[in-house]
Amino acid sequence: MKDQHTKIKGYRDLSQKEIDLMNKIKAHAEETQELLNQVGALRESQQRFAPTDGLTEEQIQESRRCLALAKTNLQQGTMWFVRAVALPDSF
Repeated sequence: MKDQHTKIKGYRDLSQKEIDLMNKIKAHAEETQELLNQVGALRESQQRFAPTDGLTEEQIQESRRCLALAKTNLQQGTMWFVRAVALPDSF
């Protein structure tokens, strides 16, 4: 549906500069997600071969915990970044 944002409370029209910034933020978030995926894949492979990579199971689990926290906090940061540009008028 065209102009959906005008039918949802709290949304407003964005300027072209704001749209460009939102798209940059979203692209940056995709790059960040890819980095998170790469670290996750590394730890996944290391968990299968833990003793040969010189890491303990405890270290790998700590890394995975840190990665999960990083993901959550980066998602929140992206949300706040988007809100800083979009300036919704609702909670």
